[in-house]
Amino acid sequence: MSEVDDSTRKEIDKIVEKILKDAGLGDPPIQIADILEHLKLNRQFYSLDDPNLLRRFAHRLQIGKRKVVNIVREKIRLAAVWLPDEKRILVDESQPKPKQVWASFHDTIHTVLPWHKDFFLGDTAQSLEPEYQDILESEANYGASGLMFGGRIFSAQALDTTPCWESIESLVKVHKKSYVTTFRRYVEHSHDRPMAGLVSTPWWMEKPEDQLTRCRHFIRSPRFLKEFPGISADQLLQLVNRKTRPRRWGIAGQFTTDLGNDRGESRKFFAEAFFSHHYLLTLFVDVKP
Repeated sequence: MSEVDDSTRKEIDKIVEKILKDAGLGDPPIQIADILEHLKLNRQFYSLDDPNLLRRFAHRLQIGKRKVVNIVREKIRLAAVWLPDEKRILVDESQPKPKQVWASFHDTIHTVLPWHKDFFLGDTAQSLEPEYQDILESEANYGASGLMFGGRIFSAQALDTTPCWESIESLVKVHKKSYVTTFRRYVEHSHDRPMAGLVSTPWWMEKPEDQLTRCRHFIRSPRFLKEFPGISADQLLQLVNRKTRPRRWGIAGQFTTDLGNDRGESRKFFAEAFFSHHYLLTLFVDVKP
């Protein structure tokens, strides 16, 4: 997924903060129903197996150069679909509840970013390019995270915590969002120190078909990106696989490791791996930033 540039991040942050302010939403948890009501958006749940849905929408829904009907035949699952001319969001009812929530916030952001609407209403040469589709999705992901965690509210709360897994669990309870989304928000929008996060399928479970590797997400704080650009997801995944043990739930491993920064120096990181029934979420924190 593409990185969102700084100027676009600032523009999205301003739009998110305005929505939260105008909707009177300050205290967590931020509920998607309140956002949809404020924006006058309708949300419906659908099944991609429903032939009526395909007959009604497939002629005008297109992702890249492929019609939705072709995507369905290829068994590619769409978590949600935005219909801009009807102010409606369709969410796949077969998705787990946390993914339905994420998809709802994600497509809501598509509706409020003015430069997105033009490309979803019509197919321009630029919008049909896969690279541009990737940029749009990255921007929607960035905005969805900000909207569901109350923008600056989450960062202010996170800064009052010690960077560790226990702090992330406490914020899960406050914001009532999934472990994965809270974990990602914490790494990217909390302390100004080198931190990295790895969301992976543990070595003791079978890898899902929709993942190319066991690593599903590799998250890095701004300081980590700046100081440790050479550290890869595969490098951290090998450590996690060696240092964790099978668990049904909870902490599956804690360890320290040395990582090399861009100046060739070795820095010590403390890592905690938490198993959430589906994924291993491993937090790496620089011991002496």
